[in-house]
Amino acid sequence: MAQEQRSVAAIILAAGRSSRMGSHKLLLPYKGRPIVNWVLAAACASQADPVIVVLGHEAQQVDAALQAERWFLAIHNPWYVDGLSTSLRIGLAATPKDVDGAIILLGDQPLITPENINAMIAESARYPDAIVAASYQGRRGNPVLFPRQCFAELETITGDEGGRSALARHAERVRLVESANALAGFDVDTPEEYQALLSEAPLDADGD
Repeated sequence: MAQEQRSVAAIILAAGRSSRMGSHKLLLPYKGRPIVNWVLAAACASQADPVIVVLGHEAQQVDAALQAERWFLAIHNPWYVDGLSTSLRIGLAATPKDVDGAIILLGDQPLITPENINAMIAESARYPDAIVAASYQGRRGNPVLFPRQCFAELETITGDEGGRSALARHAERVRLVESANALAGFDVDTPEEYQALLSEAPLDADGD
């Protein structure tokens, strides 16, 4: 299949309250940098452009923790307490009108790499109408890349979810990109998972 150039934005969801952690998980240190900074660095080193970070809980502290070599846009979600969907809508609204799609990243997935992101963008170029999701040892995870034609539907989602319901409704359009590193899908939700990350032995790498 012929491959075309694709313009894909990266949206990093970093507004949550970290209710299961007891402290702000995105600000926890990992190898000398806050967890969220690893995600931002991966996005900024990838082919995604622009990179958008949606802030909410402790927005000033998270914004101060963000460091990148490339320009990125940080925007505040004043409705973050109403769930993940509000951050998704704000992030999508901030994407330029000429982008072909957006890859949705979690702010607590520090092992994600530019190579993971670029592989998904390449798959989207080969299959422009597809929803492209990362896969870890055969299990679908995050991030997920949605083509622009899905944006209007994503903006109708409410509550504490991202694009999971859209994935379920359009299962026939989903293409999985298997990660060479299964641990890239690991996200940090609990103190036990954070300790596992620090010990370099993550408990669960499905990114769900």
